[in-house]
Amino acid sequence: MDLDEQIELFKSSLKSFKNLDELSRSLIFINMGQNDMDLNKRLSSNGSVDMGECLAEPLAKRLQRLYDHGGRKFLVSNSLPLGCRPFSISQEKPTTRCVERLNKLASEFNSYLPRMLEDLESTLSGSKFVLLDVYKVFEDVFSQPASYGITDITHSCCPVDSTKHIPMCKDGEVCMNRNQYAFFDAIHPTEVMNSIMVSRCLNESSICKPINLKELVKT
Repeated sequence: MDLDEQIELFKSSLKSFKNLDELSRSLIFINMGQNDMDLNKRLSSNGSVDMGECLAEPLAKRLQRLYDHGGRKFLVSNSLPLGCRPFSISQEKPTTRCVERLNKLASEFNSYLPRMLEDLESTLSGSKFVLLDVYKVFEDVFSQPASYGITDITHSCCPVDSTKHIPMCKDGEVCMNRNQYAFFDAIHPTEVMNSIMVSRCLNESSICKPINLKELVKT
């Protein structure tokens, strides 16, 4: 389901709000772009398409639509290092630990987000936009996994057959020590990784910028 469909579902759910002022106090979380980059990575790698700009501009328009429907507080995630996912590693077999070409693609998309969110906040009265720097969280965990209780940052907890280009875990056997893995299947982080992201976002303005999540909720 693409973001446009999700926004339409969001719009149709507004009738369940007894008071639309509740919506202005609610937090809207947006995480998008990674599937688009996966599907169009060849276009980006040969320079024919600037995927960062291609994704950021439509995202800005959709965030404005959510604002027009009553949203005021937005937490927007950037992309994780695409080249460090087990699926990317198994598909491209890099000589380094990660596929740097894909990490660069994610970084290009991420570079557009801060200014875009600043521009939206300056033009949409009463709005607040905060960026969740998922890329940095993954970098920090990858550099010192033991300090987060993680022992495996390369493989997925649930083994998948990447030769069939199926990155998700279907009918697979889940590992017993899933809290020690960064990735649950070949593309999705584990619960513990998501918990690390949320915990740091709640408390650190270097991860959730320019203010942390606790401060955003209070605004």
